[in-house]
This record gives sequence, C-alpha cells and structure tokens, in this order.
Amino acid sequence: MGKRKTRNPTGEWLSLKEAAAMLGVHPATLRAWADAGRIPSQRTAGGHRRFARKDLEAWLQAHGAEPGVRMLITYTLGQLRLELARGVGPQAPWFERMRGPIAQEFQATCYQLLEELQAYIRDHDPHRPRRIGQRYAEQAHAAGLGLEDLLRAFLHFGGHLLESVFRMVELGGAPERWREVYRDILAFYNETLLAMVGGYLERAPWDQAVVRPATG
Repeated sequence: MGKRKTRNPTGEWLSLKEAAAMLGVHPATLRAWADAGRIPSQRTAGGHRRFARKDLEAWLQAHGAEPGVRMLITYTLGQLRLELARGVGPQAPWFERMRGPIAQEFQATCYQLLEELQAYIRDHDPHRPRRIGQRYAEQAHAAGLGLEDLLRAFLHFGGHLLESVFRMVELGGAPERWREVYRDILAFYNETLLAMVGGYLERAPWDQAVVRPATG
C-alpha cells in the first residue's frame, strides 16, 4: 500500500474512476493492476485510491498509446455504450434490423475497431483496417443484412468517431498532433469501409447486395 494522500490541490491526483477512464479500462481492472503493483497508487485518509496523472501518462506511453489518443478512444466508446444502453438511435428500419444477437456481434467489432485504430495511429499497419472491414462483411452476410443496412450502420458509427474528434478538440483534450491523428483516422476509416464493401461483395452477388431490404 502506498503513502496516504489527503489533499489534491493541483488536480494531479485522480480517483479510481477517473484514472480508469483515462486508461480506457474498467475500474475493477485498474484496481487489480494497482493491487498487483503494475500501476502506483496511494490512499487518502479515508482509504480511497488515488493515482498520479504522471504515472498514468507514463503507463500509456510505455504501452504505445498517447494520452490524448486514448482519451479519444475512451470517449467514443462511452458514447457508443450510452446509445446502446439507452436503446436509442436513428428512427430508421435499418437500425431496427440491427437489434438482437447481430447488435452484440457488431458492438464487439466496434470495440475491436477502436483498439485497432489506436494501434494503427502508432504503426500504420494497412492490414488492421482490412481485417476489421472483412469482419464486418462476414458478420453482415451471415446475419442476412443487405449492403445498404451495413453501410448505414457503419456510417452511423463513423459519425460517432468523427464527432468525438471534434468534441475532444473543443474540450482541449485532443492529442497535441491532432491534425495528423485526424488524417490517420480518416485513412483507417476509409480503408475499413473499402474492405467491408469488397468483402461483402465477395460473399453476395451484386444484384442481391444492392437490393433494398424489405421494411416490414
């Protein structure tokens, strides 16, 4: 157990919840890491955990993630989870068809996309967006979704991602090199989209892929 810390006059100490949000992990995960000594922490007089911002930033850098980029990914995930938890979204037939088991599969792939995006910003590996695009195509075809539904769902998710970039800029939390990061995001997004469409058309004849699904 670390030394006790009773005051936070400079804002450099974060609570468990705040620190977990900064790292993009569940608070229980961060608690386990702290118990194992993977990340330093201290206790307040009341026994609450506190994490030094500099220690969290060092951890992010050591694991290949810029703090601003990680915050961007975390914010996007939060918006996506909020929409899914509330069951709100576009009042459109394609959104209704995305409910049920297919929604859970696409949600998992969305989370994977964000993790791959974070890695892509670091290493620019062209295989990352292609793998994700192929995964979306495979899921949509297996679920019997039309190409139009797939595109609308992906564009809707992309809207969340791009909105998060602008929101982070407004809040002053965007990466220092946010213009370069923004270009990387667009490149990743476009390559994923191309791979997704190509993968879908490999699995479905063109005349079937472009037919608008029934709305009933």
